[in-house]
This record gives sequence, C-alpha cells and structure tokens, in this order.
Amino acid sequence: MTPSSVFSKHRTPCVGVNLLIGLMLGYSVSLRAQPAAYTNANVHSHNDYEQKRPFHAAYELGFGSFEADVFLKDNGLYVAHNFEDIKPERTLETLYLKPLLQKISENKGYPYPHRKELQLLIDIKNTGPATLIALQKLFDPYRKELRHVRIVISGQMPSPEEMFAQDKLFTFDGRKELIYPKNAFPYVVLMSSSMLSFGKYWDGKQPLDPEIRGRIETFVQLQHAQKKLVRLWATPNTAIGYQTLKELGVDYIGTDDLAGLAAFFGWNASPVRSE
Repeated sequence: MTPSSVFSKHRTPCVGVNLLIGLMLGYSVSLRAQPAAYTNANVHSHNDYEQKRPFHAAYELGFGSFEADVFLKDNGLYVAHNFEDIKPERTLETLYLKPLLQKISENKGYPYPHRKELQLLIDIKNTGPATLIALQKLFDPYRKELRHVRIVISGQMPSPEEMFAQDKLFTFDGRKELIYPKNAFPYVVLMSSSMLSFGKYWDGKQPLDPEIRGRIETFVQLQHAQKKLVRLWATPNTAIGYQTLKELGVDYIGTDDLAGLAAFFGWNASPVRSE
C-alpha cells in the first residue's frame, strides 16, 4: 500500500447488495485484502490537536492523516475535545489551515515534498449544518491551494441523502450501518468504525480474540471490494495493536503515540524537509 494508493480517488457507483448482506450477517467472504506495504502515509494522528505540537509533530514524521475535533462558537471554528475546553487561540485556522498552507507554498503546491498528499479529517462536534457552512467559508478562498488535500468530514455529517448536494471541497467519513445512495457513495472515500462495534474492548496487550478479528477482517475486505479506505478508532497504542491492524489491512492506523508508532515501524523521525 503506497502513499499514492492510499490517496487515489475512488469512484464506485453504489454499494453491492450481496456485500451489504454479507456484512450485516457477518459472513466471511473470499476477497483479497489490499497489500500491506505500509508507509508513514498510512498513519492517522488521532485527536492530533491534543499533541504538544498540533499538526507539526505528525507532519515532521510524514504522517498521512490528521484529525481535528471542531466546534462552532460565535461564528468561529475552534479545535477542542469538549466545548468547555475551547480556548480563543486554538482555532482551526491557526492550528491547521495556516501551517498547512505554508507547507503547500514551500512544496510547490503539495502538502509534502515529492508530491505527497495529505488527509485532514474534521470531526464536527456541534451544530452540524452550521459548522459545515462555516468550514466552507473558511476553506473556499484556498480551493486551488488545497487541491492535494483530502478534507474528510466526520462526526455530525449530513445524512447520506444530503451528501451529494454538499460542496465538493468535502468528502465524508462513512459508517458501516448506513446505506448510501448512488449519487453520494462516490464522496464517501473513507469508511470508519469503532473497534468496540466488533466486540468487547481490546487493550492490545495480547492477541485479538479470533471471533472479533474475523469480523474486522470481513469488514475490511468488504470495504476494499467497494474501493473504500478503512480506519478504525478506539484502537490500542501498542505494538500488538499496530501489528494486528497491519495484518488486517486497515488503511489508516490511528495512534495517539506518534513517536511510538514511528519507532514500531522503524521510520526515521527526523523532520520532513521541503523541496
């Protein structure tokens, strides 16, 4: 799985009925998972804004996906885990948009050197439609600059029936329990699910229960058959956890321990250099 394959723009007309039935019933299917040639482009910085250096710490490790929880307050877009945690200086523009635009300027139109792209996952935490409109206003002046950034809307998203009508700046974070109409399905590039939706909590200190593992494997294979990328949340920050997600073919391995995951894969932690 190369950075370019992670970022390819999939366009599939609709969800296959047999695949949906298989997923709902938990049947095992004989579908080939994507190659497991993982790079730092396959890492998702979970709740990146809680890092000591939001954006920059994950960027310097070359990670491919960044997550920001966003609240709308007094017409401003703030990054925080809870509404009461909002601080005036921690806006989406300050923590993510401005440094991202700076990197794009330094790298001849791309977020990273060597034409490497980036995913920004925005988890809308309140006032869904109003927040989406505010996001559109924030990003609209930079459409050209952001053409190599995939902006994925998660959290309080429009309904599947409303997704096609949204600004094409955005793609959406799909859910396995939903069925997407033909016109919306191409804009659901990423499919995400909690580990807990497949069974009990797993601390990643011992091998994953075989039954739960089988359910996740089926889910991943079904999404890959539909040309969707896969992300799981509520995953452990352990070596066994990372290795298991890799073996299952999960496209984006999420972590809160950026340096720990980089060390697990043996990646160079030196800063990314611009072109």
